[in-house]
Amino acid sequence: MILSRRMIAIVVASVAAISSSALAADASSDSAGCPAPNAKDAPVAYIKNPKWLRQPSGDDVTNAYPPLAYKGHKSDRTLVDCSITDDGLLKDCSVVDDKRPGKGFDKATLGLTKLYKMPPLAEQPAYTGMPECIRKLGAPHVLLPMDWFAGG
Repeated sequence: MILSRRMIAIVVASVAAISSSALAADASSDSAGCPAPNAKDAPVAYIKNPKWLRQPSGDDVTNAYPPLAYKGHKSDRTLVDCSITDDGLLKDCSVVDDKRPGKGFDKATLGLTKLYKMPPLAEQPAYTGMPECIRKLGAPHVLLPMDWFAGG
């Protein structure tokens, strides 16, 4: 089912809720925001304000909108957490919040994550600006909040 872009508004803000500076918040880190060498459950580094080379288009969003939710003029807000590959693709994405579970927005949001691409991590200012010890924690992550709205 093809939906009119005028009927659908989506706001995709690629904002990380946790910055590398937040990693220094607990007592098991040093003054540079690095986890102590013996820290249990080392934190995950999040890219804040990533630069994107590619994001889903309006048509991509239109095609992903859950048909029953659209017919019922249902809206939702989802939040997805993804790890980032060295070449800037998203992988291992999971929904961490869904305001209207069971309406299909979680699967629609996950389907759109494959359409995101950022520059390679070596060219991502938000990543290269992190302390080296944070970059060594493993693949960084990004949080993608998505607001879905079907106009009536």
